[in-house]
Amino acid sequence: MRARYGIDAPGIVRLFAVVGVGLAALSAALFALTAAWWGAALGTLSGLSALTFLVQCGWMLYSSLIGKRRLWARTLRELGLRGDEEVLEAGPGRGSVLVAAARVVPAGHLVGVDIWRAQDQSGNGPDALLANARAAGVAGRVEALDGDMRELPFPDAAFDLALASLAIHNLPPGDRPGAVRELLRVVRPGGRIVILDFQATSAYAGTLREGGAADVRVSGRHWSMHPPVRVVTATAP
Repeated sequence: MRARYGIDAPGIVRLFAVVGVGLAALSAALFALTAAWWGAALGTLSGLSALTFLVQCGWMLYSSLIGKRRLWARTLRELGLRGDEEVLEAGPGRGSVLVAAARVVPAGHLVGVDIWRAQDQSGNGPDALLANARAAGVAGRVEALDGDMRELPFPDAAFDLALASLAIHNLPPGDRPGAVRELLRVVRPGGRIVILDFQATSAYAGTLREGGAADVRVSGRHWSMHPPVRVVTATAP
């Protein structure tokens, strides 16, 4: 059985593909059917616009299928984990990050909590996550639970590591600080928080500092993902 992690933001990827192909067809038609200078100008403009949309589509596919996994694998390795941690991911989708974490903590236990929205990831759902965990040989150590990251169903200090990948930005802006505080709440003293996102990362870092977290860092942009992302890391007080 092969793991299938789906595509992030499938609606946007589909839109870029459809618009790109449509503009390419329009460009070809303009060059083929119109000899006037304005036809060539419009054909060129349509062709350049088609290229822009198709490049964006390809970049997003690469981001979902390759870029995100490589960045998370490197980020998790750099944490220097013991290998027996209790790990939480808020918004795991189909589990690519949670499975990557399971490989880094071979004696650990991992929990994914999500509301499983299809617009965030194609085929999103707990069954898909667990199927991918089985395909990776880590199903015995992975759980998938229904829940909202703004009110995590766990007691304080229940985990050694809390992760969020392209998840917190889906919340209304006013709810994002609460989600970050929840991640901090459920991590044990000295545990780690890692948030990957393409917006509001400075605000996430500020919320962590306000909550007493130490060693709060925000990385530079990682262009292997679309949109380019930053990684926020912190240590729980």
